[in-house]
Amino acid sequence: MVIRRGNWMHYSLSWKIVLSQMLSHVEGAKVRMLQLLVRHATAVSCAERGLKSHLLLRGEQPSTLTGYNLISTLYGNVSYVPRSLYARREEMLLKHAHIVAGNDGLVFSLSDLEASLFSHGCGEHSSHVDSLTKRSKKIAIINEGAGDAAALLGVVRLVEYLSRDHLFGKDQQLKIIIDAGTGTTAVGLGIGAVCLGLPWDVTAVMLADTIDGYRKKEESLISEFRRCFTLHLDEQMLTGLEPGLVHWVERSSPRKFGNILKGEVEICRKIAQETGILLDPVYTLAAWELATQLGQEKCAKVVMLHTGGTLGMFGLAQRYKSYFEIC
Repeated sequence: MVIRRGNWMHYSLSWKIVLSQMLSHVEGAKVRMLQLLVRHATAVSCAERGLKSHLLLRGEQPSTLTGYNLISTLYGNVSYVPRSLYARREEMLLKHAHIVAGNDGLVFSLSDLEASLFSHGCGEHSSHVDSLTKRSKKIAIINEGAGDAAALLGVVRLVEYLSRDHLFGKDQQLKIIIDAGTGTTAVGLGIGAVCLGLPWDVTAVMLADTIDGYRKKEESLISEFRRCFTLHLDEQMLTGLEPGLVHWVERSSPRKFGNILKGEVEICRKIAQETGILLDPVYTLAAWELATQLGQEKCAKVVMLHTGGTLGMFGLAQRYKSYFEIC
């Protein structure tokens, strides 16, 4: 166990950092932060289970593979997709899946499989399951950012863990801050808080879409979650599962998704040196900025959920070489 204390820049926050095998618990007078240390990439998880993965990456293959590009290539079958085609994500994924499946393969989405299994109960086999057992090749499509109802269950499980008595408990009011790529994790946190009856507010910093886009995504995920897991939810839970679980807010310095601004790498560097917490300027720095701002206000305790992004720094160092020149 490592404990560090210190103040960072003009925020004047006192930090207590406890590192364990599963997560990093950062406690302050007003701001708390949780960092998941164990996050397997899709390709790694598939390889561990004897499954073959096909990964579609946006853009052009870099001259030197590092970070996520390198790891993806080592564990899975990688195809780089032009940005113009990648913009039509669902069409792109479905087309590639059918190419991989061939004439005798079966293509299905995880959400369809989940809905079929849960709607028929554990004791019956659905038509989906029957089809799976008869096909030699089965291709499952995982949406970008794991934007499926099946992924929400993992986030709900995280909420259940965090609400245990030795962590945050079920009674204290919290403001959960998270960066939003697809917004799936943020919606999962909101669903978990409602299902467990927790007085937690979830605020997501929008990075890749408009507020209308995120609200539509939230509505779609909630609808899909209700469709898949209705049999396992009581009426009170179903009543609370309505759009509006997440507060979507703009980043303090908006920009086109994936771009970083001058000075942000240096800010991440100073935070890492002062606190031992590594942020990236695309995702987690956005949540950090809002969390530290809210932490100065007299309100509920603030929790920032760290979503990772460390390997992405390697790619950023190639794109923004001048920003990473350290004197």
